[in-house]
Amino acid sequence: MRNTELKDSSFNARKLAEDKRHIVASPDYLKVHGIPKTPQELHQHQCISLIGLDNWSFQTPDGQINIKQQGQFRAGNSEVIRDAAIDGLGITVSSTWCCYQQLKSGELVSLLDDYPLISNTAIWAVYPSSRLLAPTLSII
Repeated sequence: MRNTELKDSSFNARKLAEDKRHIVASPDYLKVHGIPKTPQELHQHQCISLIGLDNWSFQTPDGQINIKQQGQFRAGNSEVIRDAAIDGLGITVSSTWCCYQQLKSGELVSLLDDYPLISNTAIWAVYPSSRLLAPTLSII
């Protein structure tokens, strides 16, 4: 299973679901640092990045803008960056599947909803092509 933009490979893939992403932060972080009203205001905040996702692209009334986020905390695991946001370390991008319970409980707040993130990611089942599969054995 992969949760990313699928690149060409020798594997087959089946799209299981879209992967909507949100900009989120904890209420405690926002109480101390304020709420960004535009993507450009993210430059004034600590942002928590998922390794490999350093640029956040937003759809605005003036077209697409890219924000190279700044922050001191980076991790290669989406649950780690979600939990760092819950702990008040900053603002991050999180997939719906990863943060929906925390949004529902109020541990996280969705931000910049008027500026949707541009993302080609989805949740994929990835498996080898039939030429890469080992032959099956039959026992008689």
